[in-house]
Amino acid sequence: MQEYNFQCRKALPSDNVVAIARYLHLTDPYIYPKVCENPIDENWIEFVGSCMKTENNIFNTRHLSVVLDSDAIVGVICVIPCGIKLCITDDIDNTSEDFINNLNPVINGYFAPLIDESFSYNGYNITNICVDRVYRNKGLGHLLMAHCIDAYGSKTIHLDVIASNKPAINLYKKFGFTISNEYYGYSGDDTELLCYHMIRLPNK
Repeated sequence: MQEYNFQCRKALPSDNVVAIARYLHLTDPYIYPKVCENPIDENWIEFVGSCMKTENNIFNTRHLSVVLDSDAIVGVICVIPCGIKLCITDDIDNTSEDFINNLNPVINGYFAPLIDESFSYNGYNITNICVDRVYRNKGLGHLLMAHCIDAYGSKTIHLDVIASNKPAINLYKKFGFTISNEYYGYSGDDTELLCYHMIRLPNK
């Protein structure tokens, strides 16, 4: 029987950028494939690596936490503080102009509304969560969420989820999240994508 050594911690600048870029890409089947189809595309990896080092960027390392099996990153969660105007492409380097131009429709359709939304909230906003498919049903989603609640649970926590993603919704409900409203979110085309906004009130 295979043994695992799982742990969660904050991301470090020295962490494997390829792994983090891959899991960020896999967090949403609609958003990131519009930027590039391959989760380990060279330009995507360079872009995420630049974001991780850029102040006030959504993907700055201080907003990322990772779950590891021994030393290998097998999942990621991104939690951003609300009420702070973050960016996604400002001040980054090592990224081609063509790639940024390809990213712009996603920025206008998804990231800009997300940033504006987070700016209007109090507390924190979970923007990305993903674990490796090989490690599904081994409690890693639970581990990442528990890590998040330990770190940020003294404040209100927000997240958005596709309404059809029942396993994720059930996981969030176990941690005290409730659906506050529903809306049609960005799908990258004309498809109507029903989504839920969920919130968790601060620890009592």
